[in-house]
Amino acid sequence: MGRFKRVLLWAALLAIILLTFLSIYGAFLGAERARAFFNSLPLGIYWFALVSLLAAGIAVFRRLLRVPALLLMHLGCVLVLAGGFWGSKSAHELRHRLWGLEKTPEGQMAILENTQDNRARIADSNELATLPFDVRLNRFRLEYYEPGYVAIESRDGRRWRLPARPGETLALDDILGKVSIQRVFKNFKIGIQGEERVPYDAPGGSNPAVQIRVEPPGGPAATRYIFEQFPGHPHPEDQLAFTYNRVVSDYISELEIVEDGKVVAGKHIEVNHPLHYGGYHFYQHKYGANQAGQYTILMVVSDSGLNLVYAGYALLVAGIFWHFWGRRALAAIQGRRAASNTTYAGLPASPEPDRS
Repeated sequence: MGRFKRVLLWAALLAIILLTFLSIYGAFLGAERARAFFNSLPLGIYWFALVSLLAAGIAVFRRLLRVPALLLMHLGCVLVLAGGFWGSKSAHELRHRLWGLEKTPEGQMAILENTQDNRARIADSNELATLPFDVRLNRFRLEYYEPGYVAIESRDGRRWRLPARPGETLALDDILGKVSIQRVFKNFKIGIQGEERVPYDAPGGSNPAVQIRVEPPGGPAATRYIFEQFPGHPHPEDQLAFTYNRVVSDYISELEIVEDGKVVAGKHIEVNHPLHYGGYHFYQHKYGANQAGQYTILMVVSDSGLNLVYAGYALLVAGIFWHFWGRRALAAIQGRRAASNTTYAGLPASPEPDRS
């Protein structure tokens, strides 16, 4: 048994060292190639062997059963690896072959505003998987950092940036003069008052624009309107070219889950804030627009094995905490209690009261 323990110990140690090198190698592959690498058949065999070695160590080395911290750390590692395997593409395929369980490990959904769908395109494939419920996109919206900015470029290639805030002014040089921001519009419209056309900011919709004033030295000032979505073309005689830009800070999809004709869940999802329902996480992935309107692209990820991973990390953290701090704190508390009991035991007994 002693020789078997040594072989098991060295095998587990070598497997952990190999894991370190594999992790370093995977960090240089990029997300997609690393996912394919760690889900390949050789690595699947390695993961199974590593879990088996850790589980065998718990059974063979009885000391682990007597030391809570070490037991928790070993169990945590086993659960993390087991959860990762259970949620892998290979495990999904295996469950489908053995038990007929249909669950998409990972895919994408493209949904137009005010429409719903239950089909997800499987990752690395042109196949479509059907979810047992519909996902509805009520609205997609972008949020921007404020303020935006007007990019200015001269004919000789010089560039400036002017914050799109009313009252901001930028002096260019003695020939080009200065540029100032007059108004900022979220939804530019033009109305007619009498015989004049008057620009105004209309509620709803989206047609961002800025009104600028260009003041060349010794020449007449000119008012111009710069549109974000329709930059237009500069006149051949213009000395300056302008574009209005806003930087996206977040993109948000207002989702609902529809099952049997009823809305059973909903959430405004954004990057790193997914919707979880029915064994899947729905992440905000991309967005776009076409002739039919705006659409969102959701990343659909199965949650299989995720609870095992979370439980494993919890056990691992608990074991590390107990090993380095918990048992010392408990020993200190027990020491203080023992010292207090010794002090009380050495005190003389209280005299009986005189009842005469």
